[in-house]
This record gives sequence, C-alpha cells and structure tokens, in this order.
Amino acid sequence: MMFNPQKLHPISYVSGFLQSLKENIFPLIIAVFLVITRGFDNIWDLTFPIVILAFSLIISIFKGIKIYKTRYWIEKDQLIMTWGVFSKNRKELNIERIQSVDTSQNIVHQLLGGVNLSVKTPSDGIELDTITKKQSDELSEYLKDRKNKLKNNETNQDVQVEEDIEHHDHNISESSLKEEAVFFQLSVKELLKMSFTSGGILIVFAALGSLSGVITQVIDIEDYISPLINQVMNLTFVIISIVVVFIMMSYIIGSLIVFIKNYKYQLTFDGELLTVKYGLLTVQKRTVPIKRIQALQEEESLFRRAIGYTKISAIITSDGHFENNEESDIGTVTILPFMKKQEAYKLLEEIIPQFQFHSVNQGLPAQGIRRRVFVPTVILAIAIIPIQIYLWSYTWIIGVVIFLIMVLFASVITMKSGFKIYDDSIVILNATPFQYSTIWANRDKVLTFELHENLIIKRKDIAHFNIHLAYGSAMMSKGLRFINKEDALNIYNWYKYKGGNDHAS
Repeated sequence: MMFNPQKLHPISYVSGFLQSLKENIFPLIIAVFLVITRGFDNIWDLTFPIVILAFSLIISIFKGIKIYKTRYWIEKDQLIMTWGVFSKNRKELNIERIQSVDTSQNIVHQLLGGVNLSVKTPSDGIELDTITKKQSDELSEYLKDRKNKLKNNETNQDVQVEEDIEHHDHNISESSLKEEAVFFQLSVKELLKMSFTSGGILIVFAALGSLSGVITQVIDIEDYISPLINQVMNLTFVIISIVVVFIMMSYIIGSLIVFIKNYKYQLTFDGELLTVKYGLLTVQKRTVPIKRIQALQEEESLFRRAIGYTKISAIITSDGHFENNEESDIGTVTILPFMKKQEAYKLLEEIIPQFQFHSVNQGLPAQGIRRRVFVPTVILAIAIIPIQIYLWSYTWIIGVVIFLIMVLFASVITMKSGFKIYDDSIVILNATPFQYSTIWANRDKVLTFELHENLIIKRKDIAHFNIHLAYGSAMMSKGLRFINKEDALNIYNWYKYKGGNDHAS
C-alpha cells in the first residue's frame, strides 16, 4: 500500500546507469579514443583514461545507492519522498496543492512496465523515476480523488486516510473515467500531414551537418570519393545529386521524428484538467489545470498557414525543476499540434472559455522597414568593402543578396505583424517570412509592461513595447518593435488603468 514506504522499480538502476553515461559521454569518448590510439603496451599512458572510467563508475555507484535508498509514501495528506547517500533528504507535498500528475514512458519502461511519474505543485514537485505502472495508476487516481475531496470539503479531518484508500481501491478510476471526455485525437492521416509539413527537416539538417563535420575531421573523405568523381564528367551533376539526396534524407528523417514523437496524440478534458498523451518510443502524459494557463500561443509555418492548419500551445506557470524531464520547454504544453484553424478556435473556446480568439490588425508603420535594415546594412558594408577591395572582386554580389534578404524579412515583419487590444485581453502577432506566431493573453495574467524608445526613434513618435507573462519558473516576453508611440501608450493605459476598447489601437 502507498501508506507504507515504497521502493522504486528495479528498472531505475538501468535508468540511472544510462543517465550517468549521458552525463559523462564526452569524457568516456575521450577515454576510449586514448585507449584505442595508445594501446595497452604502456600502462602509464592509460592513467588518464582509467581515471575517467573510474570516475564514471563511482558516479554510477552513487546513483545506484541513491535509487536503492529512495522511498515514497502518503502520510496525513502529504506525499513524502526521502533519498540520499551521505545525508538523508526529505520532501513533502501537500496533496491539496498538487496541480498536475504527469507520466513518461520510454521504450525500456514500456517493455518492463515502468513509469516515470512527476507530481507538480505551483513551485515545486516530486519526480519518481521509476515506479511500476500499477503503482503509478493507483497513486495518480488516489491523489486526484483525495484532492477533490479536500477541495470540496466532503471529508473532515478526523476521518482516517486509510478509509479513503480502501474505498478508492473498490472504485478505482470509475468516477474520473466517467468525467473525462476525449476532445481531440490525431488520426494517422492527419499525423502524416503534420509530419510532412513540419520543420523537422531543419533539425536533421543541423544534425547531419554537424555529423559530416566530425567525420571529415576524422576520415579523409576526399581520398575515397576522388576516384569516383574523376570518373564522372559533369561535377555539377554530382554536386546537385548529393544536395538532392541530402535534402530528401533530411525531409524523410525529420518527418519520421515528428511522426514518432506525436504518435496517437490525444487531448482529454474533465472540466478542470487538460490531459495530453502522445508518443511511440517515449509515451508522454501531461496534465494542465486550465487555471494555470497564462496565455495561448499559435504557431504557423508558411505552408501550414496556406493550407489552413495551425498548432496551439498553452503557456503555463512554474512546475519546479525535474532532472529527467524530457520536455525541452516546461513552460509550454502543446494542446493541439495540428488542426484546422477555425475548428481549433471553436474547440478551445469551448474548453477554455476565458480565452477568446480575437482577430488582430496587421500592419506596422512603414518606416519600420528602413529602421530594421539600416544598422545591419552598415555592419554588412563594413564587412564587405575590405573583402571587395583586397580579396575578391565579386564580394558585392553576396552583399547585395544578403541586403535583399534583410529587406524581405523587414518588409514581412512590418506588413504582417500587428496587435489589437480588447476590454480584457490583447492579441500580438509576430510574423516572419517562414513563421507566424500569435499570442492571446488576458490582462490579469500580464505581469509587467515595458515601453522602450531611444533618441532617434523618439523624434519620430516610434516606440517598442513588451509584456511579460509567467512562463515555467521564469517569465516570457512578447511585444513589437517600431510601432506608433500612441499605440504603445494605449496598450500601457489598457494595462495600468484597465482601459482599451473593442477597436484596434
């Protein structure tokens, strides 16, 4: 029973060992490389590799001891965890303050029935890596059930907690399952569309580029490919073929990564908690109380915008720090990864009525184009002119191309970005040639407002502004540059004096 100290799953030792390898991967690579290059002839030449391997082994042993001594249990409406090697650490979480219970299962967990469970409060949390699937389900259901009873004052303080768990064991998850409703499921067809229209190709470009750089440092590729190239009359054809193959590989691998990560994506809602579950090799389950949502953010690539699809995420408050959290960004939870825009708006307005997907007025002052380009152009000229004079007479061509790209970016940002304020909310759209990012924030969630202006733009009645929102354990900033100062002051009045109206400012 969870009222007695419980141990972690034996698979935790494997997870700890793999984490130790991950943390010491570069020293271990250096050690193995030195062993291979120096051989075993002189034992003194292996002193450094042996020290590195011994250090990694000691760290793994300490992690194993820490896992062995870790215990967790429930006592007097507190979730308690103890751990430590030389000193004993203890952490207690008040069940009534728990906001979400998230789970994660990598491929090893799925094969052996283990779960990584994270219990989160507004400022702290407990991570159990790893417990059994049965323990995870029972603990999650009990915490949810007990929290609801404490919140609704349906139990008094004299009732023993053991009576609650006995009752709960007979009715495990029945009420919660009845309350939860599936609002969105990503079909295989839609998942394929999402994968093929994603930006995963950029990730693979970067990875393959880095890998090729490392390979060329270790292996002299030219010695291997030169004979092949010499047999081909048209070198341009070879280069084009390599580029095409590289792009196709990147596209396929990038799409596959997105497909695996978002496999069987599902969104459920029980009236208070949004729950998203997704993943093939690593199954993630994240819960988000709607009261924790600070803002909603929409991200659209140029192609997805053209076909009418969008991705919407929730900006949430702090969950504390978790060592094994596989989410790269704990301040953002994707709610709808790929859905028709208007359908997504309608669905979320039903689930989260405090957010309304108001429209935005696009277009900033035209002089912003010149001001965005001026300083980068001066820097570009300073770099290009000496090279043009002393090194290469065609450098100006590269300079012109870069200048035209800067003008394109500045024009899109100026003409397509925008904002609009309403009685109790603000909409901000930041546009680039490749992506549109929109955020909807209510006034009561805005922490601070900043207005910036320098001596140059002040004379032209131009200013920059930013609003700050709670984001994970820190803050995030959203705003626009080179807008009319009058508009920036209207936003300030809306923030400070609760002004604003239903018209664009």
